[in-house]
This record gives sequence, structure tokens and C-alpha cells, in this order.
Amino acid sequence: MILYGSICLSDIPRDVMKKVVCKDGTTKVYVNLSVFELHEKSKYGDSHIISCSPKQEERKEGVNYIFGHLKTYEKEEPTTEEINRAPTVSDEDLPF
Repeated sequence: MILYGSICLSDIPRDVMKKVVCKDGTTKVYVNLSVFELHEKSKYGDSHIISCSPKQEERKEGVNYIFGHLKTYEKEEPTTEEINRAPTVSDEDLPF
């Protein structure tokens, strides 16, 4: 399954961002995240949400921890009828 969508970096609460100093001395910022499947698709076709869901005891009232929405990529395969209607291939059509 392939999911695609977008996230809004400015919607991530600053207090869930963790600043880490790496062994080489560089500093990086990390956010723990979770992806949740929705029970039914939204009116925009979203099937999943991305959340920086902190532990229950760390959550603050009134703070929205959802910062992204994803859709399920569904490859469109040709139907059997479409395949049957397609023209046949001759030796001239092939490059080998």
C-alpha cells in the first residue's frame, strides 16, 4: 500500500519537538509520529491522518496534534473489457 499526502510543519506543536545532539556534534530536531487509518474516507478522500501523538499524560487540553492527511494510492488497472478491445501487436510494433 502506498500513502501520499502532505504535512503542515507549522501545525506541529513545538513542545513535541526533541532536539538531539548527535555523536558528530550536529544538532537535529525529531518528532515522533503516528499514522492512523480513518474508519471511513473524508470528503476529500483522505484515508489516514498523521499525528505527533504524545503519551496521554503529556497531552495538553485544546492542542491539535494532527498535522497531516494522507490518501491511499490506488493504481488503476485496465479492465478485462478494455484489454480485449485493445488492438493486437504485430512484429512491426516491437523494437526487437
